[in-house]
Amino acid sequence: FIYMVAMAITPGPNTIMSMANASEKGLRRGIYLNYGMFVGILIVDILTYLIISLLIKIIPSLLLVFKSLGIIYLLYLAIHILLSKEGNITPGGGSFVTGMVMQFANVKVMLLCFSAQTMYIINSEHELLLLMLIPIVCFLSGLVWAVAGSIISQFYKKRRVLMNVIFSSSLFILAMLNVYQLLKEILSKY
Repeated sequence: FIYMVAMAITPGPNTIMSMANASEKGLRRGIYLNYGMFVGILIVDILTYLIISLLIKIIPSLLLVFKSLGIIYLLYLAIHILLSKEGNITPGGGSFVTGMVMQFANVKVMLLCFSAQTMYIINSEHELLLLMLIPIVCFLSGLVWAVAGSIISQFYKKRRVLMNVIFSSSLFILAMLNVYQLLKEILSKY
C-alpha cells in the first residue's frame, strides 16, 4: 500500500496533468480527465494482471524474475526521484477520453501495475481487492493534486529536495524489504 501511494502521489504524468487541468478548467469541469484516468488505469491494471498470471502459469519461475525486475524498478525510481530536477507543467486536453487513452502510454502506470502485482498482489489472499486498489489509489492521488492544485505545487516546489529525499528513501527501504523477501523465498525452495 505504501508503495502504491508513493508511486501514485509523486509527480508524474497523471498528477501533473490533473493539477494543471483543474487549475485551468476548475475541479467540476476538470474532473472528467480524472474519471478517464481511472478507467484507463483499471484497464491497464487488469490487462497486466491477466498477462502476468498467464505467463506465471506457463513458466512458474518467471515470478522470481518479475519480482527481481520490480525491485530493480523500485531502486531506479528511488534514484530518479532523488536526482530529479524541477519540471514544467504542460496542460493538455482535459476530457474523459484523453485521460483514459493517455494511460496506455503512461509508463509509470504500467510499471506500477507490473511491479505492485508481481511483488505484492499475485498469490496473495486478497488478489482482487488489492488489484482494485491500484486504480483507486491513483484516482484519489489525482484528485488530491486536482483539489489542492497550486497549493501542493507551491509546497512541493519550495521543499522539492526534502520531499524527494523522503520519497526516494521510502522506495529504497521498500526495495530492500523486497530483496529480503525474495532471498527468503529463493532459499526456502532450495
